[in-house]
Order: sequence, then structure tokens, then C-alpha cells
Amino acid sequence: MATTSSASRPSARRLTETPARVLRPAAIGIALLANLAYVLVLTDVAGYDLRTPAGFGRPAQSIPISVVIAASVVPPLLGWGLLELLERFVPRRATIIWVALTALVFVGGLPYNGAGVSTPDLLLLALMHLIVGAAVIPAFVITSLRRS
Repeated sequence: MATTSSASRPSARRLTETPARVLRPAAIGIALLANLAYVLVLTDVAGYDLRTPAGFGRPAQSIPISVVIAASVVPPLLGWGLLELLERFVPRRATIIWVALTALVFVGGLPYNGAGVSTPDLLLLALMHLIVGAAVIPAFVITSLRRS
């Protein structure tokens, strides 16, 4: 009877053993690539003109790719910095505090104002937020729980 060694099989623990210094930037990169793919398929393949709501005295306008890149990278980097600070100063509660703050910022950052845009625009913009959140939040929580 043939037996297989557990060392030859890929382990599910490999992801959870990946250090935070690798997993967190990888999650941000995955979020960026997923959001870019989403926007490029939406705008170039489907031909949809995704627009941002009017606000702060400017009219509704099309979203340039540079804004997609910045919006996919800057908030996760700020969240990462905040999580690092929390892990340093309140290590036992860092994950709970960070998740609560992330939920507030995430929900508060969703596009609610429909001035100058249609309901599909608002839903498609919300999906962009969900793509980044789905890639970054679990990775940050996993790595933070391992540290505590």
C-alpha cells in the first residue's frame, strides 16, 4: 500500500504561516490588480462610462485610471499603518479596534450621494470598494490575529 508523506502535499497552513510583511503588501497588490481588471473590463470591454458623483462644487465626471490606482492603494496603506500602530501600542485589542474603524471608514466611504450619476454608477462604485475590502481586510485580520 502506497503512502504519501504530508510534506509532499501543499498545506492549507502555508497561507497562515506567511509573514505579515509578505501577505499584507500582496493583499494590497491583489486588490489593485483586481480593481484595475474590473474597471478595464467595465469601461473598455463593456463600454460603460463609470462616473463619480458630483461633490464639492465639481460636476459628475468620468473616473480616470490614476484615481482608481490611488483609491486602491492609498486607503489600504493608511489602514496598514494604523494596524501597525495599534499592534505596537494595544496589541491585545489591535484587531478588534482596527476592524471596527475599518467598518466605519468602509461604510462611510461608500457612494451614497447620487448627484449627477445613475443608480448603476453608485452600485458599480460600491463594488469597487468591495473588491478592495475583500482582498485587504481578511489578509490584515489574519496576520494581526497571528501576532496577538
